[in-house]
Order: sequence, then structure tokens, then C-alpha cells
Amino acid sequence: MSRRLSAIKFAHSVHDLPDPTTNARVLAVWEGIRRTHTTPLEQAAPLMPPLLLDVVDACPVTRTWATPSRPPEPNLAGLRDRALLLVGFVTALRRSELAALDIAHVNDHPNGLVVSIARSKTNQIGERAELVVIPHGAHPGRSPVTALRSWLAAADITDGPVFRPVSKGNRPLSRRLHPESVNTLVQNAIARAGIDPGPYSAHSLRAGFVTHAHLRGASDRAIAHQTRHRSLATLGTYVRIHQAWDDNAATQLGL
Repeated sequence: MSRRLSAIKFAHSVHDLPDPTTNARVLAVWEGIRRTHTTPLEQAAPLMPPLLLDVVDACPVTRTWATPSRPPEPNLAGLRDRALLLVGFVTALRRSELAALDIAHVNDHPNGLVVSIARSKTNQIGERAELVVIPHGAHPGRSPVTALRSWLAAADITDGPVFRPVSKGNRPLSRRLHPESVNTLVQNAIARAGIDPGPYSAHSLRAGFVTHAHLRGASDRAIAHQTRHRSLATLGTYVRIHQAWDDNAATQLGL
């Protein structure tokens, strides 16, 4: 319903007509609909260190074959998944943005990498690119920069989509991952680490970034600089569940 109202608002603005969605009667009806048809908000559980690193470490980097004559090779699916998890976490990109990422969007920087997001949920018409950064990690084996470069080098990807399907024969395909496939890969990686994937999705990487950065003392403004949230209030939905446990008398009842 909100999308339809937004479409009506946009159509009227294009034709330089008064916006009917701001009419008092329309607003009153919309508020009544929202009160009547409320649904519980289901949020993906945040995936963040140390659990995230356990999931990354469970991604295989080498593939062996039943045929003795075929030597071990880099496990392209495992290398891709490591890069997807670490890059997805550090950049706080949405799954659609991860799927849409091209080599041309990633640029080297002395401090790591800079990613240019041409279009996003809050920038549908691509008026100007939004920038996010990928800093070098403290540990080379878990650095998102190293993980991304390792995947691209092993798969010999020099242009086109960054994240792609890998064939059963351990070969990268030319097409990009579908956003829903990003979700599946994240859940499969979590299951591979022996963790129930039920509460998690690709959005867990974005939620994990916000929550982990908050717990480590980052300001809301600094977090929003990377997540590109236009409203700082929106960030509260990610950290509220953790704040609910802070200094709460319910944890001191001795039950």
C-alpha cells in the first residue's frame, strides 16, 4: 500500500499536480488502515563476529577430486562465499546491491577499496553514485579486501559481475547471482558452520554491521555513512533488541 501511495505521489509530481496523498482525509484513512492491519515485524538475526568469522572459516578454499589425475584446485564456490560474506558485512550492502555489483564499481584505494553504488533502495534513479568503503582487515586471512581479490583472481574475473554462480565443475559462469541466490548462499554457509540458518538471511550481514558497529562504539552518523540510511532513526530497529538486555532488571530476578 505504501508503495502505491509513493507511486501516486510521484506521478502527480511529474505532471506538476497537487499531491493527493497529503490530503488530511487520505492521511486519516491511511493511518486507520495501518492500525487495523498491523503485522509483526520480522527481522533477520544479525550475523557478526565472532559468529561471522566461524561461518567464513567454514567456507572451503581448496577442492579435491575423486579422479587421482586431477590435482586439487581452488574451491571457487568457497572463495566466492568468503568474499560475499566479508564484503557483504563490511559494506552493509543489500542483497540486490551485492548481486548488481560489477568490477567497474570497485576501485583501489590506499586504505582498501571504494565501491560505487549506482542505484539503491534510496536512490532508484541513480542521480549520483553512493560510495562505501572496504578497509583492509587486521588479519589477512579474514580481510574482506584479500577475500575479494582472492575470489576474483582464482575465477579470472576482470570485468562484468563480481559475484557469479559456480558450476559443478568448479568453473565461474558469466551471469551474475540473483538476489535470492545471495540469500541462499548466506544461509548455506551458515548451515555449513553447523549453525541453524533459520533466523538468518542475506540481510543478516547488513544488520550485523549496524549492530556490531554500534556495540563497538561507532556513532549513528558514522554507521549511516556506510549503510546510507537517510534517517538515523531507522538504525534503531537493528540495535533495539541488544539494548533491551542492557541493565535490565528482568535479568536479575534469579529465576
